[in-house]
Amino acid sequence: MPSIEVPMTPREFTEFSIYLQQRPGELAGVLDAAQLAGVEIHSVSTAEHLDRGCVRIIGTPEEALRMVCERLVESGVGPVVESPVMAVEIDNRPGAVRDLALLMADHKVNVRYCYIIPAIAGKGSALCVFRLDEHDRAMDIVRNADWPTGVAGDESAA
Repeated sequence: MPSIEVPMTPREFTEFSIYLQQRPGELAGVLDAAQLAGVEIHSVSTAEHLDRGCVRIIGTPEEALRMVCERLVESGVGPVVESPVMAVEIDNRPGAVRDLALLMADHKVNVRYCYIIPAIAGKGSALCVFRLDEHDRAMDIVRNADWPTGVAGDESAA
Protein backbone atom coordinates (compact mmCIF):
# COMPACT_ATOMS: atom_id res chain seq x y z
CA MET A 1 0.00 0.00 0.00
CA PRO A 2 1.39 3.45 -0.88
CA SER A 3 2.53 5.83 1.80
CA ILE A 4 0.56 9.07 1.62
CA GLU A 5 2.82 11.99 2.45
CA VAL A 6 0.49 14.77 1.36
CA PRO A 7 -3.03 15.01 2.76
CA MET A 8 -5.33 14.66 -0.23
CA THR A 9 -7.51 17.64 0.61
CA PRO A 10 -9.71 18.87 -2.22
CA ARG A 11 -9.89 22.55 -3.12
CA GLU A 12 -12.40 24.17 -5.43
CA PHE A 13 -11.42 26.54 -8.20
CA THR A 14 -13.25 28.11 -11.11
CA GLU A 15 -11.77 27.18 -14.46
CA PHE A 16 -12.41 29.29 -17.54
CA SER A 17 -12.45 27.39 -20.85
CA ILE A 18 -11.93 29.79 -23.73
CA TYR A 19 -12.51 28.56 -27.28
CA LEU A 20 -10.17 30.33 -29.68
CA GLN A 21 -9.66 30.45 -33.42
CA GLN A 22 -6.68 28.45 -34.69
CA ARG A 23 -4.54 31.52 -35.46
CA PRO A 24 -1.12 32.65 -34.29
CA GLY A 25 -1.31 35.00 -31.33
CA GLU A 26 -4.69 33.92 -29.93
CA LEU A 27 -3.25 32.34 -26.76
CA ALA A 28 -0.77 35.19 -26.31
CA GLY A 29 -3.62 37.70 -26.55
CA VAL A 30 -5.63 35.98 -23.82
CA LEU A 31 -2.63 35.69 -21.50
CA ASP A 32 -1.64 39.31 -22.18
CA ALA A 33 -5.15 40.52 -21.34
CA ALA A 34 -5.06 38.52 -18.09
CA GLN A 35 -1.68 39.95 -17.12
CA LEU A 36 -2.80 43.52 -17.85
CA ALA A 37 -5.80 42.91 -15.55
CA GLY A 38 -3.49 41.79 -12.73
CA VAL A 39 -4.46 38.12 -12.92
CA GLU A 40 -1.95 35.60 -11.62
CA ILE A 41 -2.26 32.51 -13.81
CA HIS A 42 -1.98 29.27 -11.82
CA SER A 43 -2.61 26.88 -14.70
CA VAL A 44 -3.03 26.86 -18.45
CA SER A 45 -4.05 23.78 -20.37
CA THR A 46 -4.60 23.77 -24.11
CA ALA A 47 -6.22 21.26 -26.43
CA GLU A 48 -7.68 21.13 -29.91
CA HIS A 49 -11.45 21.01 -30.09
CA LEU A 50 -12.79 20.45 -33.60
CA ASP A 51 -11.68 23.52 -35.58
CA ARG A 52 -10.85 25.60 -32.51
CA GLY A 53 -8.43 25.57 -29.63
CA CYS A 54 -9.64 25.21 -26.06
CA VAL A 55 -7.61 27.04 -23.43
CA ARG A 56 -8.43 26.19 -19.81
CA ILE A 57 -7.21 28.76 -17.29
CA ILE A 58 -7.26 28.95 -13.50
CA GLY A 59 -6.15 32.27 -12.03
CA THR A 60 -6.59 34.78 -9.23
CA PRO A 61 -8.21 37.06 -8.53
CA GLU A 62 -11.02 35.04 -10.05
CA GLU A 63 -13.29 38.05 -10.54
CA ALA A 64 -10.60 39.85 -12.57
CA LEU A 65 -10.17 36.77 -14.79
CA ARG A 66 -13.96 36.58 -15.21
CA MET A 67 -14.00 40.22 -16.35
CA VAL A 68 -11.19 39.51 -18.84
CA CYS A 69 -13.25 36.63 -20.25
CA GLU A 70 -16.37 38.79 -20.48
CA ARG A 71 -14.41 41.43 -22.42
CA LEU A 72 -13.03 38.74 -24.72
CA VAL A 73 -16.55 37.52 -25.50
CA GLU A 74 -17.69 41.11 -26.16
CA SER A 75 -14.80 41.46 -28.65
CA GLY A 76 -15.86 38.30 -30.52
CA VAL A 77 -13.52 35.79 -28.88
CA GLY A 78 -15.07 32.70 -27.43
CA PRO A 79 -17.29 31.25 -26.31
CA VAL A 80 -16.09 31.06 -22.71
CA VAL A 81 -17.36 28.37 -20.33
CA GLU A 82 -16.96 28.74 -16.56
CA SER A 83 -16.79 25.47 -14.59
CA PRO A 84 -16.09 24.39 -11.03
CA VAL A 85 -13.08 22.10 -10.77
CA MET A 86 -11.60 20.11 -7.91
CA ALA A 87 -7.86 20.39 -7.27
CA VAL A 88 -6.19 17.86 -4.99
CA GLU A 89 -2.61 17.99 -3.72
CA ILE A 90 -0.91 14.76 -4.71
CA ASP A 91 2.21 12.96 -3.62
CA ASN A 92 5.12 12.84 -6.01
CA ARG A 93 4.90 9.07 -6.39
CA PRO A 94 3.79 6.56 -8.98
CA GLY A 95 0.07 5.85 -8.81
CA ALA A 96 -1.07 9.05 -7.07
CA VAL A 97 -3.35 10.15 -9.92
CA ARG A 98 -4.50 6.57 -10.44
CA ASP A 99 -5.55 6.36 -6.78
CA LEU A 100 -7.79 9.41 -7.20
CA ALA A 101 -9.21 8.11 -10.49
CA LEU A 102 -9.99 4.75 -8.88
CA LEU A 103 -11.62 6.48 -5.92
CA MET A 104 -13.92 8.32 -8.35
CA ALA A 105 -14.62 5.10 -10.27
CA ASP A 106 -15.39 3.19 -7.06
CA HIS A 107 -18.00 5.86 -6.23
CA LYS A 108 -19.37 5.95 -9.81
CA VAL A 109 -18.29 9.57 -10.42
CA ASN A 110 -17.38 10.32 -14.04
CA VAL A 111 -14.10 12.18 -14.62
CA ARG A 112 -14.54 14.41 -17.68
CA TYR A 113 -10.86 15.33 -17.73
CA CYS A 114 -7.92 15.93 -15.46
CA TYR A 115 -4.49 17.52 -15.66
CA ILE A 116 -1.56 18.21 -13.37
CA ILE A 117 -0.33 21.58 -12.10
CA PRO A 118 3.29 20.85 -11.14
CA ALA A 119 4.92 22.11 -7.96
CA ILE A 120 6.70 25.37 -8.65
CA ALA A 121 10.50 25.20 -8.41
CA GLY A 122 10.22 21.98 -6.44
CA LYS A 123 8.35 23.72 -3.62
CA GLY A 124 5.00 22.46 -2.40
CA SER A 125 3.04 19.67 -3.98
CA ALA A 126 1.63 19.17 -7.42
CA LEU A 127 -2.12 19.57 -7.85
CA CYS A 128 -4.32 17.28 -9.90
CA VAL A 129 -7.26 19.22 -11.36
CA PHE A 130 -10.46 17.29 -12.09
CA ARG A 131 -13.59 18.29 -14.00
CA LEU A 132 -16.30 15.93 -12.77
CA ASP A 133 -19.95 15.19 -13.46
CA GLU A 134 -20.83 15.34 -9.74
CA HIS A 135 -18.52 18.04 -8.44
CA ASP A 136 -19.92 18.53 -4.91
CA ARG A 137 -20.25 14.81 -4.31
CA ALA A 138 -16.69 14.20 -5.50
CA MET A 139 -15.39 16.91 -3.15
CA ASP A 140 -17.11 15.12 -0.26
CA ILE A 141 -15.75 11.73 -1.37
CA VAL A 142 -12.15 12.97 -1.38
CA ARG A 143 -12.65 14.94 1.84
CA ASN A 144 -13.98 11.84 3.63
CA ALA A 145 -11.64 9.25 2.09
CA ASP A 146 -9.51 7.23 4.45
CA TRP A 147 -6.01 7.74 3.02
CA PRO A 148 -4.28 5.58 2.07
CA THR A 149 -7.29 4.31 0.18
CA GLY A 150 -6.30 0.68 0.23
CA VAL A 151 -6.50 0.65 -3.56
CA ALA A 152 -4.73 -2.52 -4.61
CA GLY A 153 -2.62 -2.87 -7.69
CA ASP A 154 0.60 -1.94 -9.36
CA GLU A 155 2.06 1.17 -7.73
CA SER A 156 4.24 1.88 -10.74
CA ALA A 157 1.38 3.41 -12.76
CA ALA A 158 1.01 7.17 -12.71
